[in-house]
Amino acid sequence: MKYADAELDLYYGRLPDERRDALLALRQMIRRIWPGITEDMAYGMPTFHLNGHLLCAIASQKHFMALYVMPYDLLDAFKNDLKVYDCGKACIRFKKLLPHTYDLFDRIIKYTGSQLDLSRATARPNSQKKHHARA
Repeated sequence: MKYADAELDLYYGRLPDERRDALLALRQMIRRIWPGITEDMAYGMPTFHLNGHLLCAIASQKHFMALYVMPYDLLDAFKNDLKVYDCGKACIRFKKLLPHTYDLFDRIIKYTGSQLDLSRATARPNSQKKHHARA
C-alpha cells in the first residue's frame, strides 16, 4: 500500500460514522464522474487531481463538512444554487449530505472538471501565498 493510501484510510477511518459515510459518498461520486482522477492528502484533507490540476478537496471540520472547489471562479455558474449554503471563496460548507446537496455537488464536480482549463483561479491557502518583505 502506498503512503498516500494509508494516510487516506487513516483520515477516513478517524471520522464519526455519519461524516465518514457522507465524505465516502462524495469520494465515490467524484471517482465515478472522473474515473482517471487521482487522490492524495494535501492541506490535511483528501484532494483530487484531474489531468494534473487540483480539482477539489473534501474535509471534515470541527462544525461542518466541506467541499472545496479549487477552480473557485467556476462556482459563479452556481451562484443561485449556492445562496442557501454557507460558502467561502472556494468552499461549500454543509452539516449533512442531503439528496439535494449531493445532486448539486454532482453537477458542480461535472461542470468544474469539464471547464477546468477555462479557470483563471487557483485557490491557495493564505499560508501558501507569497509574502513580500517590506523595505
